[in-house]
Amino acid sequence: MKVARQGLITGLLPEVVDGSIISLQYVDDTLLFLENNLEKAGTLKWLLTIFEHMSGMKINYDKSELLTIGLDVDSTNCFARIFLL
Repeated sequence: MKVARQGLITGLLPEVVDGSIISLQYVDDTLLFLENNLEKAGTLKWLLTIFEHMSGMKINYDKSELLTIGLDVDSTNCFARIFLL
């Protein structure tokens, strides 16, 4: 992803995989991975919104889940607000 190469979003294991692991896709499911960075999460939300407008498809956030690892409830809620707006 061009945005990953430019450092606008960062996924998992950037020290192991050039550009880091941002997504995995299985049939009709997509897993997105991000580092703990609210600004970059906002960039990803912006990219998803642009994708919706350009493709005419809609992301069903009601059927989506946000999983955090090692974050307290307040930090998790900050990420959730980004993707619910």
